[in-house]
Parts: sequence; structure tokens; C-alpha cells
Amino acid sequence: MGKGITKFLKKHPGTKPQYAPFDWIMSLPVIRLLSPLYEWNRGFWIYCFLGFMSVVTDFVTSAIFKQFISSATIVTAIAFAVSTFASFVMFRYLYFDRTNNSFINELLKFIPTRLFTFFFGEIVMFLFVDTWHFNFWLVKVVNIPITAILNYITSKLFVFK
Repeated sequence: MGKGITKFLKKHPGTKPQYAPFDWIMSLPVIRLLSPLYEWNRGFWIYCFLGFMSVVTDFVTSAIFKQFISSATIVTAIAFAVSTFASFVMFRYLYFDRTNNSFINELLKFIPTRLFTFFFGEIVMFLFVDTWHFNFWLVKVVNIPITAILNYITSKLFVFK
């Protein structure tokens, strides 16, 4: 952990260690203005931020592979694999604080829950993009909130309970 975060934790002993980087960022002068909103439901905002980072990972991976592969289904599968592993690591260490549990056990629970939402997303991409020729990015953007909600529910109930 960085010096700023370590100092922050010493001054704020009640802060959960996994939330410390986010709490520290929210304590910075300009960003502090958003503190009331952040404090209202810290866990929700952190989950949203990490989810956003997963989406960014997915989009960047999609953009890279879309240049070389014409099938939306294959591009989505590759982006899914990369973003799923990134999501697992981020949520495990920065949201659920599961550092004392078995990495492999939780990963093996995490993958099937993400496969469920993956197949849902693949069906949507296949139907709307490959079959009916809708815009790839538009369908992907509409699909994200639905899969995010499904991912949260499955993570909370089956993986990191």
C-alpha cells in the first residue's frame, strides 16, 4: 500500500483495509465534496467503480480483438475471459476482502456464475449483432447493466458469501 493510504489507515482505524484506497481518494480536497454521496452507501459505490473497471477491461479487450476477428461472438468470448479474471481479482481483494480464503476455491465458484451471464450475453450478441446486424457497441452497452446486476447477485449469493 502507498504511504498516503497507510497514513490514512492509521488516522482512520475503523476503515476496512480493502476500502482504504477508495476512502483515501475520497478524502482528497476537491473530491471530498462528493463525500456525503459516497458515505451514503460506500459499498455500493465501490462495487460500481470496480464494475466500471471490469467494463473498461472488456471494452478495451473487445476493441483490440475486433480489429482482427469479425465475429462478435468470438470477440465477446475473448473479452469475457480477460475481464472475468480481472473482475475476480478486483472484487476479491478490493470489495469482499477474501484474502484469507482459498483463491482457487473462490475462483472455481466465481467462474460458473460468470459463465451464466456470459452465455446470456453471447446469446444477445449472436441474435442482435451476428443475426439481425444491430450495431455491435450499442448492443454491448445495453447488455452491460443487465449482466452487472446478474453478476452482483450471483457473487453475493454464491461466491463471496
